[in-house]
Amino acid sequence: MSQPTVAFDPAPTEAAEPVVVRLRRHGRVLFMPTMALIGIATAWGYFSMGFPEFWMTLTFWLLSALLLIVLWVFPLVTWLGNRVIITTRRVIIYRGIFTRTRQEVLFGRIHDVTVRQNAVQAVFGAGDLLLNTGAEKPIRLYDLPKANLVLSALTELVDKQSPLSAQLRRDDQRFTQDY
Repeated sequence: MSQPTVAFDPAPTEAAEPVVVRLRRHGRVLFMPTMALIGIATAWGYFSMGFPEFWMTLTFWLLSALLLIVLWVFPLVTWLGNRVIITTRRVIIYRGIFTRTRQEVLFGRIHDVTVRQNAVQAVFGAGDLLLNTGAEKPIRLYDLPKANLVLSALTELVDKQSPLSAQLRRDDQRFTQDY
């Protein structure tokens, strides 16, 4: 039996938006939760059967499990739940674990991109990116790895989307070089 032919050609759709980079907070934010995991595992190994009464052992196991959830599982899931995706047209920010928030910023709305680094972030090459969209408060992307590289990539992408802002930025650079 032959297959029927379909005389319907779907309309050409817009090409998929290429993803430039996917980012999470710098991995060093998981250092202290990992130290807590090691401490809890050490306590489990040392105290696991060392209590004379059953209720003491049960209390120890329940308290350890609670500490494990609060000090290691919750920070890990929080770290995994927050991410930033930069495409060729926009920045997409996902936040939250149980209540997801998705925020999109088109490059045409971004006026300025700034990097802020504290001393610890500077050692690891991380930093906070501030996206100024003209609103009261800029959008802050917390503790991104290789912040200066992300800044230069974002600036280049924003300049491609908004030729006027690129021209103003070039004029600004020429003005500061003259004086």
